[in-house]
Amino acid sequence: MANILVIEDDKTHRRIIREILIAHGHEVMDAADGNKGIRMQQDHDFDLVVTDILMPGMEGIETVRELHRIDPSLRIIAISAYKEGYLQAALRFGAMEALEKPFDPDQLAGCVESCLQREL
Repeated sequence: MANILVIEDDKTHRRIIREILIAHGHEVMDAADGNKGIRMQQDHDFDLVVTDILMPGMEGIETVRELHRIDPSLRIIAISAYKEGYLQAALRFGAMEALEKPFDPDQLAGCVESCLQREL
């Protein structure tokens, strides 16, 4: 079991991701934007963060960069429905994995487990 933070501006997507992760035995908290997510990471020291890329306010690439700057060993999974290089940029700036939306629950769960099992 891991402590996971989900950063996603869409309330429905945030709830679905949260439910998938809880069903796989993880403790999950969530944030609606990058600024709140970064504050939560500093307060709670999560094992893994799942973050959307295109969000209002602090968008996902900036969120990934800041999370990685704060803790270079933090496991980060970037998610996005957009194929225009956003996920590749997230990987360059500190994300460990990237998932394209829509994804099925098993893809997300597998990606999370893969990240958690990797040595840092």
